[in-house]
Amino acid sequence: MSSKPVLHVLDDDPVIRTLVCRVGERCGYRAEGFVEPGAFLAAIEADPPDLIVLDLAIGEADGISVLQALSRRRCTAPMMISSGLDERLLSSAVRIGRSLGLAMLAPLRKPIAPAELAAVLAAAAQDSLPIRTGDLDKAIGDGQLVPYYQPKVRVADRQPVGAEALARWEHPTRGTLPPGLFLQLAEQGPAITPLTYLMVERAARDCAAWRAAGHELSVSVNISARCVSEPDFADRVAEVVASVNADPAALTLEITETAAMADTEVVTAALARLRIRGFALSMDDFGTGYSSLAELHRMPFSELKIDRAFVSGMLHDREAMVITRAVIGLARTLGLRTVAEGVESEEVLAALGEMGCDVAQGFLIGHPMPPAQFLAWLDAGRTEAPMAGMAPRIAAA
Repeated sequence: MSSKPVLHVLDDDPVIRTLVCRVGERCGYRAEGFVEPGAFLAAIEADPPDLIVLDLAIGEADGISVLQALSRRRCTAPMMISSGLDERLLSSAVRIGRSLGLAMLAPLRKPIAPAELAAVLAAAAQDSLPIRTGDLDKAIGDGQLVPYYQPKVRVADRQPVGAEALARWEHPTRGTLPPGLFLQLAEQGPAITPLTYLMVERAARDCAAWRAAGHELSVSVNISARCVSEPDFADRVAEVVASVNADPAALTLEITETAAMADTEVVTAALARLRIRGFALSMDDFGTGYSSLAELHRMPFSELKIDRAFVSGMLHDREAMVITRAVIGLARTLGLRTVAEGVESEEVLAALGEMGCDVAQGFLIGHPMPPAQFLAWLDAGRTEAPMAGMAPRIAAA
C-alpha cells in the first residue's frame, strides 16, 4: 500500500468532488471521492483516512448525521466541512463536530479556487496529518531528516562559540516539519537509533567544514537514551565522527538528566570512554530529573545545560532565579561549563552574565537555521554586516 497520506472526500457534486481529489493528489495525498455516506463510512473502516473533506448537504442526507456516525466509529482523522451555506451554519457544524470529539479544522467555503484549495490542503498536511512509522523510516533512508543549527554565544563577550544541531524533516509535500511532529514517534520505535547516528554524522561533518573555514566552533548533538544504553554506543559514535575526519573535541553530546541516571553503570562506562576519546559531554535539562549530587559527581560530564523553564522565567519567578543561580554555582564548583537555553531577552542575558553563566542559547541570539544560513550568520557577525532577515551577533550590553 502507498505510504502517501489518504484523503477521503464526501460530496455529491461531481465537479467539487473531482476538484478536491485532483488538487489533493497534487498536494501528495492518495485521494478517493464518495457520493453517498454509506460507501464513505464503509471505506473509513477499511482504509482509514488521514484527512476528510465533508460536504454539509449531501443529497437527501446531511453532514451532521455523518459527523455523528464518525464519532460513533471513533474516527480520529482531522476533517473539514465543505459548504456554500451561510457562515453561521458552518460554524455550528464545526462546533457540533468538536462536541462529538472529532478533530475539526477550519471549514471550506464554496466555491473555492484551486489555488486556495491547494493552500488549505497543504496547510492541513503541515499541521494536522499524523506521521507514520513507515514514513519516518523512509525519510531517514532518503536523507530528508537534516540538522538545523541554533547558535550559542559566550555570555561574557557575546561571541559565537558553537551551535546545537536540532532535527528537522524536509518533507517533500508538507514542507519543513519540526521535531514535535515526529521525534516522539521515533523514540517509540527503532527509528531513533539511525536518526541519532545520522545527526551525529551530519553535525560532525558540518562542524569540520566550518572549522576548516576559520570558525573555531563546537556543535552539540542530542543523544537518545536508548542509544546511550547500547553496549557499542561509544565505539559507534567514535567511528561515525572519524569517518568524516572531524575532531571529537569539537563535538558535545547532550544527554538528558533522566537518561543519564537510568542505567548508571552502563551509561557511566560509555560516557567515560567518550571523554577519554576527547568528546565533551553535556547533561541536558539539568534540574528537571531526579539525580542526586552524588550521581552527578560520579558522571564524567563537562557541561551542565540549564533547562529553559528556569531560564525564561527567572526574572518574574523567584524560585526559578534561585535554581538558576544555584546550578551555575554548583557547576563552577565542580569545574563544569554552564549553558543556559531559552534566552529570549537582553535582561535575561544580562542576569546570566552577573551570575557567571558561560554560554547562552535562545531566540534572542538566533533561531535554528539550515547549515548554509548558519554559516552566513557567522560570516555576517564576523564582518559586522548582518544579512537581512537573520539574527546577527548581538551587541554587548
